[in-house]
Amino acid sequence: MIHSTAIISDQAQIGADVEIGPFSIIEGDVVIGARTKLAGHVTIKSGTTLGTDNSVCEGTVLGGFAQHANRPEKSGRLVIGSRNTIREHSTVHRAIHADQTTTIGDDCLLMVGAHVAHDCRVGNRVILTNGVMLGGHVEVGDRACLGGNAAVHQHCRIGRLAMVGGCTKVVQDLPPFVLTDGATALIVGLNRVGLQRAGFTREEVLELKAAYRVIYREGLTFNEMLNALESRFPVGLAAEYTEFFRVGTRGFVQERRSPPKIALRVHPAVDEDESDKPEIKAFPHAA
Repeated sequence: MIHSTAIISDQAQIGADVEIGPFSIIEGDVVIGARTKLAGHVTIKSGTTLGTDNSVCEGTVLGGFAQHANRPEKSGRLVIGSRNTIREHSTVHRAIHADQTTTIGDDCLLMVGAHVAHDCRVGNRVILTNGVMLGGHVEVGDRACLGGNAAVHQHCRIGRLAMVGGCTKVVQDLPPFVLTDGATALIVGLNRVGLQRAGFTREEVLELKAAYRVIYREGLTFNEMLNALESRFPVGLAAEYTEFFRVGTRGFVQERRSPPKIALRVHPAVDEDESDKPEIKAFPHAA
């Protein structure tokens, strides 16, 4: 059903059983896949392709020009996969250059007011909570989750199944499978809940724990750490760390560590179960 007040270009390709709400605008050179639902006051700009079974809520603008001072006359495209939910007043921009594309995968959830800038690559089953802001050229791996009002600097990478705490300022690459603290923007352990929901086994999580300790707890130089990861974890989930650390231009988010001479408490996201937790002892503060 297409509302009588919707404005749709003759050059737009509208799939079967698409619903378009009141006062929505669909420009030319737009493709909307079958069974997609657009609420009222949605704007789909030229150069945008939407897959099937998407839901786009009120006030959303998809395919706007890049917010760039030196944007060329001809912009790139925006391609969004299938079964995504894009909530109210979210914005996703096209790539800067004509031969480039901003991409969002399948089964993602962009909550109210989320922003995806030009040339971003967002994977599958990603959650961007209310007010999340992705700068240009940001990459977000599959099943990553970004908490409310988190902001990611341009050209940064978020590894798959990483969990970014609310209000975190991400200015370096965040490895896969880890959890950040919104207050410090530092890593506080593995994303245990996310790993469990993804169906990974206890053995796989224990392997990730071992790799985590190589990265953050053994005091190795960067090259020593890479060599250790490559030799100890040539295959499996932990092998993804080696691949991740071998590329990138922004540096890498570090682990948050407790100050000396106080009780050391390992964040529960690091541990698989209660039996694996270290004994917690209280130490007096230094005089």
